[in-house]
Amino acid sequence: MLICAAVYAVHIMTVDRFNSKNADGTLMACIQFFTAGTIMVICMFIFEKPDLSSILAAWFPICYAGIMSCGVAYTLQIIGQKYTDPTVATLLMSLESVFAALSGWLILNESLSPKELAGCALVFIAVIFAQINIKKLFKGKSNKGDTLPNEKISE
Repeated sequence: MLICAAVYAVHIMTVDRFNSKNADGTLMACIQFFTAGTIMVICMFIFEKPDLSSILAAWFPICYAGIMSCGVAYTLQIIGQKYTDPTVATLLMSLESVFAALSGWLILNESLSPKELAGCALVFIAVIFAQINIKKLFKGKSNKGDTLPNEKISE
């Protein structure tokens, strides 16, 4: 899981670097799809036993995931990230699993256990708290303005 988070962070920073150089987001997405597709075809033959009839039987889910998830969603992510700070983009994208779980629950009538719903709530609350400026929130009537309510002000 930690490796996945690290690779995802590198991906976001790489996209930000190329976006800052005014690279074409659609071209970046196409290069990403081609590279990932090539690597996954190689992995398919190494780790799986592909059967053409099974692939043809699942053509609709495969096409839907490829077109909507990769083709549309990641392309829009790259284009949208051009106008967003990388830190904010990372926080927003960390909500992907929350929206996926809640969408499956609401649209597909999938069941979520109380534990899973609590996990969604915790991730959402963590993202909200990450955006709150604690110093501004507790600014109050102190002389310095940078202290928390229980901190003493040294003079």
